[in-house]
Amino acid sequence: MSKFFSKDELEALLANPYTLNADERIIRFTVSFKKFFLTESAKPGVTIKEVFRRAGYDPEVLGKSRIDSIPKAIRKEAVSPMGLRETGKSRRKLEEEDLSKKQLKTAVRDLQEEVIRLQQEVDFLKKILRSPAPGEETPPSRSG
Repeated sequence: MSKFFSKDELEALLANPYTLNADERIIRFTVSFKKFFLTESAKPGVTIKEVFRRAGYDPEVLGKSRIDSIPKAIRKEAVSPMGLRETGKSRRKLEEEDLSKKQLKTAVRDLQEEVIRLQQEVDFLKKILRSPAPGEETPPSRSG
């Protein structure tokens, strides 16, 4: 079990620009931190704790279980189909956003189709207004 962050530790974590968000139990990192982590940890002779120190984090504050699990999670995320991302949202929230994006795309498509239909209707009405009514003479052509 990971240790809980104290109020002071939490304030320090939230002050770090690489922290996306955090609470007393969880810390989430920005994509820029994840990229930094992958780059730095690939350098020969650089330890995981050193990478955290270079990013402005105190490894003692993070605790051993986080120091062990964060690198695995970042590497797993890096090779996932979605790649590195800011995962400050729950899976359910992400699914809801995907659904709302699909709904938005559907609404946009429906509106585009309506615009096309209305444009055709306007063109049809213009054509009717230009043509003579039954029984009316056609205006003489102005050819010289």
